[in-house]
Amino acid sequence: MLEFFHAKKPLFPPVGFLCSLLALGVGMAYSSHLVLYGYIAALALLFALFGLWRAVLGAGLMMGCFGLLTGVLSCLTAGSFASFFETLGRCLLLGVAAVPMLSLPAADMTRSLRQMKCPGALTLGILVTIRFIPVLVGEVRQIREAMKTRGAGSAWRRPQTIYRAFFIPLTMRILGISDALSLSLETRGFRLKNKDASVFRPVRFGWRDGVFAVGTGILSVLLGVLA
Repeated sequence: MLEFFHAKKPLFPPVGFLCSLLALGVGMAYSSHLVLYGYIAALALLFALFGLWRAVLGAGLMMGCFGLLTGVLSCLTAGSFASFFETLGRCLLLGVAAVPMLSLPAADMTRSLRQMKCPGALTLGILVTIRFIPVLVGEVRQIREAMKTRGAGSAWRRPQTIYRAFFIPLTMRILGISDALSLSLETRGFRLKNKDASVFRPVRFGWRDGVFAVGTGILSVLLGVLA
């Protein structure tokens, strides 16, 4: 699921993470509609030039639809079109600003944390959390297909059926995945206190990452000047 947002040439993970936080924080600090939408468009163009166009399209479309819905609700509640454009702009900003972080492969993120001598518990927790989401979605899909095969696909309104046909199998699958994960870590000799662990494919900071960070910083400074 998250692989759709990954870029062919990913950024240096700390750069992508910090640029996402910078873009989101700076954009949220200003409420001028025209300036904010211009900032979002400039960020989207910059990210697309660095090969993140798939993530820009995916995140922009997803948050744009969500922004339209919440914007209409905000307009009906506040009684002004200004609240609609403000809500839509915030949602678009959230989607576009998250692109550098969404485009980072989980393996590169954990490798960079290992290179920076971060605790093993932190890197393992981040990796398991990121990788567990698509696994959980796949398990839910399989259980729903099994329910349809057994004729229980249309019985979502009955709590007893949902409990027996969905929640119990899902819980058993999660426990099985947890046991398999713990055994795989043990067989690979993983230790939380192993501070001298090496990285098979180190992630390096390059000139492309520097240009990307400088470009994001320049756009953020221009936003402050124009606003």
